[in-house]
Amino acid sequence: MPARYGSDLVVDLLKLLGIEYVALNPGSSFRGIHDSLVNYESGRTPNPEMILCCHEEIAVAVAHGYAKATGKIMPAIVHNVVGLQHASMAIYNAWCDHTPVMVMGGTGPMNSSKRRPWIDWIHTAQVQGNLVRDFVKWDDQPVGVEAFPSSIMRGYRIAMSDPGGPVYLCFDVTDQEAAIEKEIPLPDPKRFRPPAPLQADYDAIKEAAQLLATAQNPVILADYVGRNNEAVISLVALADLLSIPVIDFGARLNFPNTHSLNLTGRNRELIANADVIMGLDMTDLYGALVCSDPNTHANVPATKPGCKVINVTLKDIVVRSWTSDFQELAPVDLPIVANTRVFLPALAEEIQKQGKFSKSVVEDRSKAMAAQHEEVHA
Repeated sequence: MPARYGSDLVVDLLKLLGIEYVALNPGSSFRGIHDSLVNYESGRTPNPEMILCCHEEIAVAVAHGYAKATGKIMPAIVHNVVGLQHASMAIYNAWCDHTPVMVMGGTGPMNSSKRRPWIDWIHTAQVQGNLVRDFVKWDDQPVGVEAFPSSIMRGYRIAMSDPGGPVYLCFDVTDQEAAIEKEIPLPDPKRFRPPAPLQADYDAIKEAAQLLATAQNPVILADYVGRNNEAVISLVALADLLSIPVIDFGARLNFPNTHSLNLTGRNRELIANADVIMGLDMTDLYGALVCSDPNTHANVPATKPGCKVINVTLKDIVVRSWTSDFQELAPVDLPIVANTRVFLPALAEEIQKQGKFSKSVVEDRSKAMAAQHEEVHA
């Protein structure tokens, strides 16, 4: 059956995006969407299954974990002002963890003449997204049912574009329950998909390749590479190519812990001896490259003089000012804004093309790193 109400259209749009689950703690401000999830039927594809949660923070946390495990969106629907306040800590977690979550909610009626005394007034804000705007990639409160498709398509694309993060979409309860007077065309989701991953400038790839190939003691630091399995496979191939030890900082599983080049645990020694360090998707590159005195809080470089630092990250394009989750600014010799999923295979290809590395040095380094790996895991 065709969509009859604004909330039916929301369900159609979620199905169009291939969304299979929504996590929610029921609330009256999204009663329209809740009703449509239960009762509206359109086509053979089932409506997204509802995961009932006892608290909004739990709902967002479930969606957060689902996205990390599957790479797909699970919307979390939260109740107006109070539900969004409950959810705010979990939304901030998803922001700091660069994880795509589509948080949805309701508000209003925005037309104050239609509000019930007291309860609708304390549950309505203008604009509700102000509450979380400093730690979401985008928020929207569309006006009118006709604006729903654009809002949901844009929210999905922004959340899923690397680096991922939460978005917040708020729907007026009146629009949710509004009858659709004329058919609203459904968009083609293929025309609103996330963009291709961002690649580095070729000159930067060449310079990084030369630095790593000619280094005597290169080290790779990895933190969020593992959000994409292809990037992990490419990192293993790159490390094998030059026998570069990898230190896994653990925001994701970035490198197999059984691999002989995984030297996690030898951080201090490797960084102190390195002549070239490449950071990949590091949350806190500065913190990794200094020694901090717990008593005085003084920081001194952990690297030796002349050590070259390459930093490959997307964090520069999702900086906010309200909190300091951007961390201290690290001095680097080669800053690169790129997605490691496409950067790492391009870098390995360029290293092979240049052919500037010594096979004997690589072989000797491989043996030395394997011995250290055995010591760490003994």
